[in-house]
Amino acid sequence: MLDEDKKFLALLPSLGIYRSLVCLSGTLPRRDFFSHFALPIIAADGASNLLFQKGIAADVVIGDWDSIKKPIAEKTKKIVIKDQSSSDFQKALKFVRENHLSPSIILGINGGYIDHILNNVGILAQTDSIGYISPNLCFAIRNHLALNLPVGTKLSLLGMSSGKINTYGLRWELENQELYFPGYTSCFNRTIAERVEFDVREGIILLIIYLNSMEDEGSVGIGE
Repeated sequence: MLDEDKKFLALLPSLGIYRSLVCLSGTLPRRDFFSHFALPIIAADGASNLLFQKGIAADVVIGDWDSIKKPIAEKTKKIVIKDQSSSDFQKALKFVRENHLSPSIILGINGGYIDHILNNVGILAQTDSIGYISPNLCFAIRNHLALNLPVGTKLSLLGMSSGKINTYGLRWELENQELYFPGYTSCFNRTIAERVEFDVREGIILLIIYLNSMEDEGSVGIGE
């Protein structure tokens, strides 16, 4: 298992209780990652092909079934939704909500072209679910959040589409700062304390945490 996957699993209990894994057609973790969960796996259409290549069978495949390969389709519970006004990701989220399987851990959110990725991030920010694409963990903050992270952890904060925030324990603190995307963001910030806090006063802030160690100008002098 990758070190980033281990760090994600160690951090997960402090983030909440999740009831399902939702897989999209992006970068998915290695097979051994999935063995740490006793959660139903919901695949959005073509993601079932990626899971199959890893020797993993989705419990449910949702979408219009325009991407799934025939051998997989014959062995998988399918839910066909022909609604072209919503994405397969949205269809999967609707399914988990209606079946009391949310919030979810969203995997493979970086699949497709740039417009697909931006759309996926925007959809994620409207939920209580979290997204994991090694080495990044991302999720929306709507009120107060405190986390224990290694000193020097790299992170970014973006308004979705706007939000006002106070932070505690960052190298470049934000005090009643309005963030909005596109526009003014706090990218590539760093933790300088083991416990960091985020207090969102208005709107929604997307937090992106880097779980790998990164040396750059922002890390100089931290922890010395």
